[in-house]
Amino acid sequence: EALLRWRRPNGEIVGPAQFLETMTEAYNYGATPPLEAAHATAAWAALKQQKNIAFNISSAFLSKVADQKLDWVQTIVGDIPTDHIVFEIVETVVEQDTSDVSRVVGQLRDKGIKVALDDFGIGQSTLSRLQTVPVDYVKIDKHFLASAIQSLRDKDILFRMIDLIRASEAKPVVEGIETEEQLALVFETSADYGQGFYLGRPNPADHWDAIPPEMPGH
Repeated sequence: EALLRWRRPNGEIVGPAQFLETMTEAYNYGATPPLEAAHATAAWAALKQQKNIAFNISSAFLSKVADQKLDWVQTIVGDIPTDHIVFEIVETVVEQDTSDVSRVVGQLRDKGIKVALDDFGIGQSTLSRLQTVPVDYVKIDKHFLASAIQSLRDKDILFRMIDLIRASEAKPVVEGIETEEQLALVFETSADYGQGFYLGRPNPADHWDAIPPEMPGH
């Protein structure tokens, strides 16, 4: 997953939560996103590492391209094979206009691009999204894994969510794996994938060139 960071002149590194809203507003007024960084990251992952690379799509961007052709895909990620691209749609995007989102998602998948629904289960989401938006992956918000460790009731909720996602023919991804105990719990489920700091923290590409990611304890 490609995660944008802002390195200030004083060396401070700022995470996206602190500037993403402002950046999105700037995009609405014609500002250009950091495409060179996106192209370099996509090429490194897809061509050098032979892995999929995921980018988040904001509601502002998706609303702009809903009635356009898919030329914008290459503009964002550069010239890489489409079967290595994953676009993660934040759940709030789906809340705005399901018909537009479904149409764009269908077009992307027809081109071989995989689509994920991010942070599933929080906000004003309903399970009907799994029926109306045909995605490849559903990423369960980290809240549910953290809660599942605390009680059998919440553990059962997590397991049922995974079953529902599989019934929609999407692959479940459990987010928020930060401890060995949480990883062990995810292995008890039927989820296809897991993600979290325990498996690997955000780092620049040269870090992963030197230290390929491994599954802790397995």
